[in-house]
Amino acid sequence: MRITEAMTLNTVLESESGAAQRMATLSAQAGSGVRVAEPSDDPAAYASIVQQDAQIGIVQARQSAAKVSGDDLNLAESTLDQASTLVQQAQAIAVEGANGTQSATSRAALGKQVDGLRSQLLALANARGSSGYLFGGTETTSPPFDASATFVGNDNQRQIEVADGVFAVSNASGAQAFTAAGGRDVFADLQTLSTALSTNNESVIQSSVDDLGTSFNQVLSARVDAGERAGRLQSASDVMTGALSQLQTSLSNTASADPATTFSNLQAAQLAYQQAVQVNQNVLSSAFAKNS
Repeated sequence: MRITEAMTLNTVLESESGAAQRMATLSAQAGSGVRVAEPSDDPAAYASIVQQDAQIGIVQARQSAAKVSGDDLNLAESTLDQASTLVQQAQAIAVEGANGTQSATSRAALGKQVDGLRSQLLALANARGSSGYLFGGTETTSPPFDASATFVGNDNQRQIEVADGVFAVSNASGAQAFTAAGGRDVFADLQTLSTALSTNNESVIQSSVDDLGTSFNQVLSARVDAGERAGRLQSASDVMTGALSQLQTSLSNTASADPATTFSNLQAAQLAYQQAVQVNQNVLSSAFAKNS
């Protein structure tokens, strides 16, 4: 095949153009620090970047959900701590009221105190968190206890996914804490004590001491459960933090341009471009001399 002067000129011009494009690409990478910004830069790397971006989004969403639920569980634990204190105070009133030296009038006054504790306990049982009412199970949009302290929620567990196919319970149980589902109807025990005090029924007052002790342990147990669930979510969140760090590092390694390597390649590209320009000048000078 005969190589014509035109073919030689095209070859050297393409060489210069390719060198210029290579130098421009490396200059852009050096300036931005990004090696892969679009599919044409590196198809395989770009596909990996898209996949890693999607995975990072999933983990971030799960971590956000874990934080919200963990905060609500911490609030539930704190609320149940206050509730157990109220029940303990009611038990102390029962002990005081069971004293044989108490008069009907003094017991009636103690009954009023129990009514106040019961009202405070109802407010706690209807506490709200970021995701709605804390103790209503999956019914989070309305109070789990009505005005008479009757439970109208459910004991269903709410769960969130903390890893592929792995779920964690994300709510505390109001039924187990305050209703007969947990062993005692705490509100009924308080009402029984109040009624016994107001009617000067010493035998019922005495039996209320043990019943309220059981109710106290029930609320305390629910508090411990809430704390353990919050702890598990915190542990899951910590694991996700580590996973995110690894994913982000991998993404950076895939997409980013290594400064030392990029600078070295840029120097080489600049030299190649200068050489291509020099070759073109020589070829064009020769061609011009022949045509003169």
